[in-house]
Amino acid sequence: METIYHSKLFKIDSLPLTDIHVIDDWCPTSIWDAFLKDIKQKPRWEYNNDVTYEDGETTEVTWAYRFYGKWFKQYGSQYKIVDPIIEKMCEDFGVAYQQFDYAGINGQTEGMQGTIHKDSFRPNNISFLWHCNKEWDSEWEGKFRVYKFDTLEKGVRGYSKELINKYQIAEIEYKPNRLIILDGRYPHSADAPLDCNFNLRQTLVVRGNVAEIVDKTRK
Repeated sequence: METIYHSKLFKIDSLPLTDIHVIDDWCPTSIWDAFLKDIKQKPRWEYNNDVTYEDGETTEVTWAYRFYGKWFKQYGSQYKIVDPIIEKMCEDFGVAYQQFDYAGINGQTEGMQGTIHKDSFRPNNISFLWHCNKEWDSEWEGKFRVYKFDTLEKGVRGYSKELINKYQIAEIEYKPNRLIILDGRYPHSADAPLDCNFNLRQTLVVRGNVAEIVDKTRK
C-alpha cells in the first residue's frame, strides 16, 4: 500500500482501495467556513469517543462531535451541518454508500493520544478523514499513522514506539483542509497535539462498511 498525494480531484475506480490517497486544499472556503461557523454556534462536544477492544480494554478516550451513526441515524438536530460535506465527498470521488456507519468530528487536545483501531471489516468500505482546523502549526504535530493490515490480529494494542517501529506503513502530517481516503480495515491512529494552547486537533471522519462506484469518469 502506497500513500499517493494528489494535486487535483480524481474518481475512485475500484474497491477495495489499494492505496492511501491524500488531497490538500480539498474543501472550498465557503463550505469550510460555513461548517466551522455552525460547529461554533451549535456546540455539541462530548467526552466519550473511545477505542475499546473485544477483550474489554479501553485505550483511548477523546472528544467527539457526532452527526450520524449507522444507517444515517441522526445525533441531535445538528446533522444537517455535515450534509454538504458528505455530498461533496461522494460526488468528488464518484462513490455512494450502501451501508453508512458514522460521521463525526474526532477532537484531541494535548495528552489525548489516539490508539490503534480499525474503522471497518468489509472490503468495499471507504473512510474519509478531513483535517478541518483552519490553523495548525507544524510544531503542534498531530500526525496520522497507518499500520500493517494484520497488526491488531497479532495482539498489538494501544500506542507505543514499538508499534511505530515495527508495524507502521504510513505517516501523514496534520494539515488544514487535507483530506485522507483509505481502506478502513487498515489499523490507524492519530497523534495527540503537542502544546497548542488547548486547541483541538479536529478531524471529520465519514465512513461506511459498504460503498459502490457510481462514476468512473476521471477529471
